[in-house]
This record gives sequence, C-alpha cells and structure tokens, in this order.
Amino acid sequence: MTTSVEDNIQLNENNTNVKFATTEKQRARAFLRERFLRIITGIVGKQAKFHLYESTRVSAEFRGSDVDCLEVYVRNLETPLGTIPEAVLRASDIIYLEVNDINKA
Repeated sequence: MTTSVEDNIQLNENNTNVKFATTEKQRARAFLRERFLRIITGIVGKQAKFHLYESTRVSAEFRGSDVDCLEVYVRNLETPLGTIPEAVLRASDIIYLEVNDINKA
C-alpha cells in the first residue's frame, strides 16, 4: 500500500492536532484566557505599585496593555525623579505589580 505525500501530511496534522488541541485543552485555555482578560480589564483605572529591577518601585494608575502584554500603559507615573503624566512600561522591566482593593468599583 502506497501513500501520497498529501496523505502523510494529513496524518501528521491529525496527530499533532489530537495532542495539542483536544476539546478539554481548548476549554482550559479559553477559561484561563478569559480569566486573564477579566483581571486586566478589572484593574484598569486602579492605582498600582510596580516593582522593577534594581529595587526600583514606582506607582501609577493602570490604564491597560498591548495585545501581547509587552507594554503596560499607565497614567501619573510617580518615580523617584518626579511624576510623568503618561507613560509606557516594558513588561520585561516589571517583576510584579500590586493592586490594592481590586474588588472595589
């Protein structure tokens, strides 16, 4: 029995899809993505403290992020050198951020 190249490609695609995109895994990814997006939209407008490298701490109003979460947009960034009205922080510079009273509207 001979198989064509198209049949082999189709077989490989099916094997890959079965391992990667099972219904259970798709639902789990969708659930986690939705939770992440709800958290991000829930903290828009909240005051946040950003802990950066070299023991730098700044605070600002969280305004959002780009699609890939590589940049964080903030307002009234309070730094050791003064306040910046609008700023973009690179996500790679942020170790973590704190948001107090996240459940309050």
